[in-house]
Amino acid sequence: MRKKQIKRIVAGGIGCGIFLAAAVIYSILFNGSRLVEPMDFSQYVFSAKDLPMLAAGACIAVWAVYTAAVCLKSAFTKNKPDTNYTRTLSPFWGLFGFAGFAGFLGFWTYAQEGVVFPFIFFLFFGFFGLFFEGKLSHTLQDELFLANRRKAESKAYKTGFSLLFVVLWLAGIGLFSNHAEWCAIFMLISVSLIYALVLFLSSYLLYRYEKEE
Repeated sequence: MRKKQIKRIVAGGIGCGIFLAAAVIYSILFNGSRLVEPMDFSQYVFSAKDLPMLAAGACIAVWAVYTAAVCLKSAFTKNKPDTNYTRTLSPFWGLFGFAGFAGFLGFWTYAQEGVVFPFIFFLFFGFFGLFFEGKLSHTLQDELFLANRRKAESKAYKTGFSLLFVVLWLAGIGLFSNHAEWCAIFMLISVSLIYALVLFLSSYLLYRYEKEE
């Protein structure tokens, strides 16, 4: 991750925090604490005074998506300087996979405020694969290594597409057909977990093939 990207993430986080604090203060003082205190969104009626809180929420969502995209790109992009060897990476990067447990917050935020965004964090389980990639740091990318990588990626993609087919089939036969929101949540969780699984398997299977374990 480049220094400019880190500065943008930090500056964006600070800016979003200040914006959110200002929006919360405005809501408490001038809008009866709407969108601050828990409320029933099934009876929600838009008001122009809600714009600061809505804008703050949108900014935080954009910042979170940008941060996740930068982190994922930085973690899984191959190093360009030396294409004959894999990049040098500490296995401790795999600890970021625990961020995936933040996805379980989605069940609480949905029950309290109808917010489903935290479910996206399930895709961070894919970071566990960085542990195995770290085990292969600075490995010579010979023909056997490249063949094992293609084999690992192919098996990971096949597994992902198979699971995605099952998810689409379940949605197609009417699972949660009477509850559109539940169906959307099911799809969001499923796609996030499948994406994470593909990332994890790509690294794990490559390590397994290389070490013949």
